[in-house]
Amino acid sequence: MSRDDGGWRMVDGGLNGVCHGRSRPAVLVLLGALAAIACGCKGEESPPPPPPAPAALPQRLTTATIRVGEIPLVVEVAKEHATRQKGMMFRANLAPDEAMLFIFDRDSNLAFWMKNTPVDLDLAYIRSDGSITQTERMKANVVEPVYSREPVRFALEVPPGWLQKHGVDVGMKVIIPADVAAIPETP
Repeated sequence: MSRDDGGWRMVDGGLNGVCHGRSRPAVLVLLGALAAIACGCKGEESPPPPPPAPAALPQRLTTATIRVGEIPLVVEVAKEHATRQKGMMFRANLAPDEAMLFIFDRDSNLAFWMKNTPVDLDLAYIRSDGSITQTERMKANVVEPVYSREPVRFALEVPPGWLQKHGVDVGMKVIIPADVAAIPETP
């Protein structure tokens, strides 16, 4: 819109290209009425925003109990590619013992990042024999990958400080039941 002689006129955008002779209040009333008709509003509050897309919701997985040293820990189990990819993304907060165990079919060098993960996490890389090879503090939303320094089969994510609080360190054993560690056969 451009200002012309104390009134407003639409240029290059009115219904017929140019709308002359309209005063500012009349245009605002007209625009308000059209907006109310278009959204079906009758002086009511606007509807709430739609829920987030399913991809933006945190996943909740089947749980199992493992032992980290002598400490029993209930973990969500991520075995399939899609569940491992999403991990703990989109979780705004964690319960004190909330954890996820990532299971791969064989030992290999892994890399984890924190894309779409708005909370810090502790990460432990674990060999097939259950020994912890490396621990890391993962910072929220950092997309730089943290690589395992050697081949591992499992990764454990827990709330920040959990590993230190429970005296978990490199060399400690994690007991993962065989049925939990088993990867489903692909057809």
